[in-house]
Amino acid sequence: MRISRYLAPVAVLGVLALAGCEGGAQSDGKAVATPSVATSATTATSTPTATPTPTSTPDPVMPVLHGQTYRQAQDEFKRLDIPATLVTATALHKDVTLPQDHDGWYICGASPQPGTAVTATTGVVLDLAERTADCETSFHGYLHQKNDPAYTPPQTTAPQPKPAYTPQPKPTYVPAPAPTKTATKPAGSAMITCSDGKAGYACTSNGHPVVDGQFCPKADRGRTLKATNGTMVTCSYDPSVTPYRWQ
Repeated sequence: MRISRYLAPVAVLGVLALAGCEGGAQSDGKAVATPSVATSATTATSTPTATPTPTSTPDPVMPVLHGQTYRQAQDEFKRLDIPATLVTATALHKDVTLPQDHDGWYICGASPQPGTAVTATTGVVLDLAERTADCETSFHGYLHQKNDPAYTPPQTTAPQPKPAYTPQPKPTYVPAPAPTKTATKPAGSAMITCSDGKAGYACTSNGHPVVDGQFCPKADRGRTLKATNGTMVTCSYDPSVTPYRWQ
């Protein structure tokens, strides 16, 4: 039997309709729900948005403080928000006492090391010295070597004891004997005749008899002669006796 070309499309639609009915029978008559575009939009809108986690401020780090004064270090800690309650200042040397006012003392060492994070529980210790040169001086932790218990002074030769003083007896002074007065001119005791005509008497240098108590010439000073009265007299040479006399 020949089907007209006008009836062919109708036949195709009929076959498709039968196939649809058979598929519906196999699914127990339950229709498959197709989600709508509106429902999908509603679901996307109800999804909660994630809250960003706030970032924490990092801890400050320990700065380089060697050679600075304690006052400068305090200013640096304040700038870095490091609390002053965390900072402890000590003397670098065991034989040095840190004064109450040590703002002008110099920092020789610090703990913790530079670059280390300083937390709320970190203890900061600063070792101070009065002079920067003292930072390089240490005798087992002491500034002065004589204060180091391990220091042994160099051995020196013990000084020899001085000999006991023995007083020497004082020399006895013995005065020198007085010089014997000798006549500068020989004594003229010869009985001669003087130029004035009197015989038997000693004569002076000018030819007169020697008379006890009379003046004597300067030339006869120190001469001892026999006077007319028979006594031996000397022409005085004492300058206090003026003029000179036979006596």
